[in-house]
Amino acid sequence: MEKLVFINMKFIISENRIDDLVVKHLDSVFDVANIGWTYGSDDMGNEVDYAAEFYEGDYEDGWGENTLFRWYNKDYWYDEESNLPRDGHEYDRRILNKSIKESPIVEFENSHLSSQLDGIFGDRWEEPFKRWFEDNFHFPVKTIYK
Repeated sequence: MEKLVFINMKFIISENRIDDLVVKHLDSVFDVANIGWTYGSDDMGNEVDYAAEFYEGDYEDGWGENTLFRWYNKDYWYDEESNLPRDGHEYDRRILNKSIKESPIVEFENSHLSSQLDGIFGDRWEEPFKRWFEDNFHFPVKTIYK
């Protein structure tokens, strides 16, 4: 019986190949044809174009249970900031200002999904994910919140 021994093996994979692997993995994990989205709403219940929720299956049946991602543009955070009282809330304003600078943002609703991607690819999945998201849903992405 023959034994194979691998000692200190290194695999060199080009950046383009890693990006391709990430996209193929994303396509296998997420059934884009079965992902819908709806715009968010403000505090008055009016539909807004600066926030969106992406979900699997039928939104009405799940009422948020099937949510995969949420997307926020900077106007979402401006709206949140305008609702803060004038005095105090400096910490909240700092967080909102950080979010404004990092927008547009995709936030994973379920950290299990992003943790899986981290486990497989480290942080190498984030840039290909941004392109994958933009290509499939036509929403720009600057930052990912996990």
